[in-house]
Amino acid sequence: MDGVRRALLCSRNAHKARELQRLLPGWSVEPLVVDDYPPETGASYYENARAKAEFGRAVAPADRWTIGEDSGLEVAALGGRPGLQSARYAPEGAPAIARLLGELDGVAERDARYVSELVAISPDGAEVRGTGSLEGRIAGEPRGSEGFGYDPVFVPAGEERTVAELGDEWKSRNSHRARAARALLAALAGSLALVVAGCGNSDPTVQRVLSRFFTHSARARALAARFPHKPGAIPCVLHSLQATCSADVSLVKPDRAVITLTEAWDHGAQAHTWFFFIRQDGTVESVVEEGAASP
Repeated sequence: MDGVRRALLCSRNAHKARELQRLLPGWSVEPLVVDDYPPETGASYYENARAKAEFGRAVAPADRWTIGEDSGLEVAALGGRPGLQSARYAPEGAPAIARLLGELDGVAERDARYVSELVAISPDGAEVRGTGSLEGRIAGEPRGSEGFGYDPVFVPAGEERTVAELGDEWKSRNSHRARAARALLAALAGSLALVVAGCGNSDPTVQRVLSRFFTHSARARALAARFPHKPGAIPCVLHSLQATCSADVSLVKPDRAVITLTEAWDHGAQAHTWFFFIRQDGTVESVVEEGAASP
């Protein structure tokens, strides 16, 4: 066992598969190759993403996760279009950008946002989801060479450059899909609250990584008292509120790991998650926090 979750992205878009491979540490993401996909007829990004993941679950190998993703660009001046129709608005790239800029010709109001919805279904049929969005505006002309889709004309809020100018490294931290991926990881960690307290992986490598993490990091030692020291969930108390604290480990070969610690309360409806990116000797390289502030 190597601790890697193997998944198939149910999409024809090779860009998205490569991006999700970077955004989901501890996962191996490959595109699902099939002759045809069912039409996207959902009334929301979630419905479309879920339908893709369910389609994949029906045809994928039994030991694979399946991931459905739906995303779109919503432009205020166009009443939210292209929205759910973003992928069918025009051929991806220059043709779609040309149509968009043509519709906005002479329009001063150019506020827009990217939206992404991810749905993952496990080999045993459990579903987790994550949603992410990125506010911004549409530039007057394409700029930049990185990214894909509408990135050459999308300027994120607080920035002056387009996503294509800001580059793939910026995008891997801040894009709508990056935010959806972090939300998905948080939901996956939070779902451990539904398992029997103290259950989890007994793989010796995973146990060793967790032990080193709680020993070598001052920040981890401050959290150690209320989190389990093996993957799983245990009851905990957050400022007198009954909650569940869970731990998960994703091993990233050859010597990296991601420790996910999640506090969940209100029966799992609210959660706060830490993603510790560490070396297998326990040294913390970086930390990302997501979700509501703990009570």
